[in-house]
Amino acid sequence: MLDRKFFKSLSNAIRKDYVDHIFNKGKDVYGRSFKGYSKEYGIRKRANDFKRQESAFANKTSPVLTGDFRDDAKPSSTSGSASVKWAAYGSRVKQLEKMGRKVTDDRQPFPKKVIKMIDSRVDREIKKQFPKNKKVVIKIQK
Repeated sequence: MLDRKFFKSLSNAIRKDYVDHIFNKGKDVYGRSFKGYSKEYGIRKRANDFKRQESAFANKTSPVLTGDFRDDAKPSSTSGSASVKWAAYGSRVKQLEKMGRKVTDDRQPFPKKVIKMIDSRVDREIKKQFPKNKKVVIKIQK
């Protein structure tokens, strides 16, 4: 069985790649750039006109204003799983979805690049720990 240390390391890697894709590169879970904001909101964001606003994201359409939502995405692991969870701002996932800004989805919880990274790391760890010809099933879910 894969050990807890592996899943902790994997959850940290997932969070790092996920945050980079969604917030830093400004792409949704499907790899599309986030659409622009309403005219008024866009003007205020670019002007750095909001309280506690992170100025590094003033000219980006990423779902980052203060950074609270991004920073709330925490790596989580157990002895048999690795994930990213929101502790306080999980409700924003649904709000963003209603606005056409999918940061996760039931059909695809992570961007394809992150899923490929997970597959690669799990495959490598399985090859280390398990003998050949042993069947292992891995489920990626939200």
